[in-house]
Amino acid sequence: MVAEGDLVSVLWIFRGTNTARVGWVPATGAKIEVKGITIWRITDGRIREEWTVFNEASVLREVLYQLRWQLPGLVCVVLILFWIAARFVRRLLPRRRPT
Repeated sequence: MVAEGDLVSVLWIFRGTNTARVGWVPATGAKIEVKGITIWRITDGRIREEWTVFNEASVLREVLYQLRWQLPGLVCVVLILFWIAARFVRRLLPRRRPT
């Protein structure tokens, strides 16, 4: 932590484990480590402004890395379901006879 004038900056590291579903991403048990920096402008003993920067893409990359074997399987299942649906729809459509 460094302070100069009315600015205070903190270099921080967040460590955690993905144990809950986040949007479409299931709980993976992935260990996540993110580094970032936060700067506060303090006036009259209160935080008036805050700027925080960290690499959000690295968080997503670490979680998706844990899904690397599950994603191809999911893609295959979706393709098979589309193929089955297409065959089913073709059977329902009336066939045109050549004239």
